[in-house]
This record gives sequence, structure tokens and C-alpha cells, in this order.
Amino acid sequence: MPQLKGLIFDLDGTLVDSAPDLRHALNATLAGFGRRALTPDEVKQAIGDGMMPMLNRAFAATGGEPPHFDSYACFQTFINHYRNLKPDAAQIYPEGHEILKKYHGRGVKIGLCTNKQEAASVRLLEQLDLAHYFAFISGGDTFQFHKPHPDHVRGVMRELGVEKENCVMVGDGPNDVRAAHGAGILCIVVTHGYSSDYSELGADRLIGGLGDLERALGELGFKLD
Repeated sequence: MPQLKGLIFDLDGTLVDSAPDLRHALNATLAGFGRRALTPDEVKQAIGDGMMPMLNRAFAATGGEPPHFDSYACFQTFINHYRNLKPDAAQIYPEGHEILKKYHGRGVKIGLCTNKQEAASVRLLEQLDLAHYFAFISGGDTFQFHKPHPDHVRGVMRELGVEKENCVMVGDGPNDVRAAHGAGILCIVVTHGYSSDYSELGADRLIGGLGDLERALGELGFKLD
């Protein structure tokens, strides 16, 4: 029975429901181009692969890129809108704080593997008082590769100093499963996230919420103490 030494979490849709804040920043950006606001469901469908692809999907959903579109300037506008928001602690999924505290207290090394930019991820976790639980925080721009490329997960494992047989990924979407399995580790998927057909993701375990994580780890054969 392997000892659990590392847990790697995705961020959006796994630990936090950031869709409302992202919707606010996206719609403020779109309004500057005379575009309509995105619905909550449209924002959830746009999330994934990082902030720039999300912004591109937002424009695609509202008529495509404007003429003479400066994607870099638009992205900076979006980032400014997003940075000016004060994150609400209510966006942490139920038992998210407790789970991080529990495993951190047990000496498990906790890493973050998200396609959101590293600086934005660190800022959000700091404002939600969660950053201190993480031994390493990796965004989509931290390494040369990002999810679903397995080297993103491998990079986090390397920084945590844990071997693949002692580590598990926790996510909510196909990028998490593909990256984890490509790196040779198991992946638990929470079904409160932004995916649609969870049964098709190929996760090693599906859980309804973070409160079921310990049970799933035990079912996968990990020694917890």
C-alpha cells in the first residue's frame, strides 16, 4: 500500500468556483467592444486551457474578433478588470479549506497545477488565505508546457519532490485526467466543476465533492497516515 506524499490540485472548478468573477471581468472587457454579456453557462463553457483561450472563446461566442483586434491589449484589459475584483471566500468549494488544512497538517506536500496564469493564481490563493497550504504553485505559464501535456504535472511533482507512485491529481476536467495519466499518476475528478459528461473523462475515481476525497484515496489503495 503506497504512502500518500503528494496531492496536486487543479484550481478553477476543483478548489474554487471562479466562474462568477471571471464572468464579471469577461463581460466588462466585452462591453468595451460593444458586445453582449455572456451567460453563466457560456462562461463555464469558455473556461479551460488558460485565460487567453477563454477570452478568445468569449469573443467567438459574441461575434468573433473585432476588426484590427489587438489580442495582447485586450488581454491586459481583461487582466486589469480581473485584478480589481475582490475575491469572495464563498467561491471556495465546500470543505476545500478543510481538506487543504487536513493534508497539509499530515505532512502531505500540496501542489497546484492550473492553466490560469501563475501570478493570477497566486494572487487569488493569497486573497482567499489558501496559498500557505501549497508547497508549489504552477500556472499555465510556469513551465514550457501546460495541461494536458504531462510535463506540467511532472514539473509540479519534481518541485514537490514526490514520486509518481506516491502522488495523486485532483481535478474536474479532461485536461486534468490526460495530464495526470500521461505523467503516470492517478486522477480523482470532482463532479461539481465545469465539465459536462464526467463518466467519459476516464478518471480513476469520481467524487461529488471534496469531502469525499479521503474515501476515494482509500479506495485507490493509498495509506493516509
